[in-house]
Amino acid sequence: MSEQPVFWLGGKPGATKNKSREDPEALRYEPAIRDACAASGYDLDEYVAAQGGFGGWLAHLEHQGGRFRLFWSGKDSHMKLEKALDHGGWAELASAEAADDSLPAFVESIKGLLAVDQTKG
Repeated sequence: MSEQPVFWLGGKPGATKNKSREDPEALRYEPAIRDACAASGYDLDEYVAAQGGFGGWLAHLEHQGGRFRLFWSGKDSHMKLEKALDHGGWAELASAEAADDSLPAFVESIKGLLAVDQTKG
């Protein structure tokens, strides 16, 4: 049997110089996003900040017995508010483009989205 080259997925083991993974910047946004949701009458149940260069995040919310999710796509610079459907899946209630991907822009967009009529969807 002849020798075959080895392909190391993700690079050759032990070759990575930076052993520690940095927390995503969006992870620091949770307290302000939680406060903005609470000010609009929503309880933030779970917050997830995506690893990677786009800065996306997802917040699962509860409001008057309903389940909602708020999602920021850093790749598309787009925020969506969706409501959980009884039979599964999600219905989009509203969407917005934030002026930028800064925390103040997120807070303003969140306040606007959470002011929509929740009976849709």
